[in-house]
Amino acid sequence: MRKISFLVLPLFFFCAACSTDFDLEAEWRDIPIVYGFLSFNDTAHYVRVEKAFLPEGGDARDVAQIADSLYYGDNVSVQLQNLRTGNTVTLQKVDGALEGYPREDGPFATTPNYLYKVKAGPAGISPGDGMKLIINRGDELPEVTAETKMLEAITPLANGPVTPIRFGDYDRTTILRWTAGPTAKVFDLRLILHYREANAANPQVLVPKQLEWILTQELERPNPTGETQTYTINNEALYIFLKNNVSIDPGAIRVFDYVDVQIAGAGQELVDLLGILRINGGITSSQSIPKYTNISEGLGIFTSRTTALRPNLTLDGVALDTLRLGIHTKNLNFQ
Repeated sequence: MRKISFLVLPLFFFCAACSTDFDLEAEWRDIPIVYGFLSFNDTAHYVRVEKAFLPEGGDARDVAQIADSLYYGDNVSVQLQNLRTGNTVTLQKVDGALEGYPREDGPFATTPNYLYKVKAGPAGISPGDGMKLIINRGDELPEVTAETKMLEAITPLANGPVTPIRFGDYDRTTILRWTAGPTAKVFDLRLILHYREANAANPQVLVPKQLEWILTQELERPNPTGETQTYTINNEALYIFLKNNVSIDPGAIRVFDYVDVQIAGAGQELVDLLGILRINGGITSSQSIPKYTNISEGLGIFTSRTTALRPNLTLDGVALDTLRLGIHTKNLNFQ
């Protein structure tokens, strides 16, 4: 359950789904709020299932801090069904904080942080499988369902770029290349930059550091009809990023080590959500953003994702000289 950029979108989505056209005293309804990103890479799968609430004559901010107002009781059943094999598994209600996934501070109660979990083995999920989420809230309420297709593996290509990377010339570009099956519709691309830092007073103690350079968070499939995808990086942008994110310290000694390329993909459901946000978020929009959901009897998103890492790419000598002497980074004391 990696924390990638796609995972922050639902928070914006749930906020953006609010409209000024609603009745504060409308009759109470059971509205499930569902959030699930499945990946065949994961050792366990988690789905968040909560419920909307409307305090009668009260302050929603106060009620949001009461866990019982957010979560269903133990009578709710959450299942995943593999549409290829017919295998159906029931997820276990767990406290995410005890699983290593504490809820971030904010308007909602942080303890407990209930999630629904199943381990990868019993779930039996493979790339390309159709998956159905089934939530039962009791005999008197309709079944809640959603479907998605599991993404195939993403494979970074050895020639995109070759290593050592020739980042040295400001006027040139570097191309990322990867393959992705047809289910991946939108990508998140990042470079993880690894270096070590010491102080001149104690130059032998080099402390590992890293920076995450987000190239793009919502790149819709560049090659809609083929498996090989590409993204072009302006070389000078790397050094500008370092200039803006590494502090000038006359006493620092820095050594650049290597670059990791991280590529994440998500399915059509996320593309649909992003489309709604773009269309209704501009200067000419109504500012009343319609709700997006692929949940049958509630609100939320149930989709698939996958992540690939190409690690330990080095920079060539020209790039290292540019890092040391270039106009953007010459004051950062890279050796």
